[in-house]
Amino acid sequence: MSSSDIATIAEIRAAIDEADSLLIRALGARFRGVDFLRRLKSMQKMRVEDPAREQQLKDKWKKEAREAKVPEHLALLMLDFILSESKKIQES
Repeated sequence: MSSSDIATIAEIRAAIDEADSLLIRALGARFRGVDFLRRLKSMQKMRVEDPAREQQLKDKWKKEAREAKVPEHLALLMLDFILSESKKIQES
């Protein structure tokens, strides 16, 4: 392995680290929105679960996963986890 290979690996890892940071910041923004939604739903005495909205999100995530060349099953797994955590926040 040459020194240029190491630099390339370092550059790729830096790009991956930046993508990870973007994911974390995006999750932070999403959960801030969920907390605001929690307050609104609570004031309006609305149910936490909205099956129609969840289906819309699943359809959107599948489409965007295909476009981004992300395995659809992985995108849906992530969405299911995010929705589960979102519901916990809204129920608190």
